[in-house]
Amino acid sequence: MTTPDILLIEDSPSQALQFRLMLEQAGYHVQVAATGIEGWRAASVLQPRMILLDIDLPGLDGFQVLSRLKRDRATRHIPVVMLTHREHVSSVQRAIDLGADDYLFKDDAASALLPVVEQAMALA
Repeated sequence: MTTPDILLIEDSPSQALQFRLMLEQAGYHVQVAATGIEGWRAASVLQPRMILLDIDLPGLDGFQVLSRLKRDRATRHIPVVMLTHREHVSSVQRAIDLGADDYLFKDDAASALLPVVEQAMALA
């Protein structure tokens, strides 16, 4: 299996599809995980260049996944961009405190996804 450029951890099938298609049209190889546990395990095994991580996930939430990723020597170097809804503005600071490299409001994804991804990829 080839290493994906981006691991997208998103439990909404419609949003995951929307983000994946946008990223693939821009030339990125994307792997999708639908739960926090699945995403955390995939990150360890696949070692993607970056991770897009939803906050509201079943099982482990995005904060728990982020915390595990940043504590693990094998994954702490991978840039992580958190995905959140605009009403969760307080979550942004918590994500940054836990080690997120950036965040993206899902409402802005149509215009902001690719620039945010390109910036995070520059860190990888």
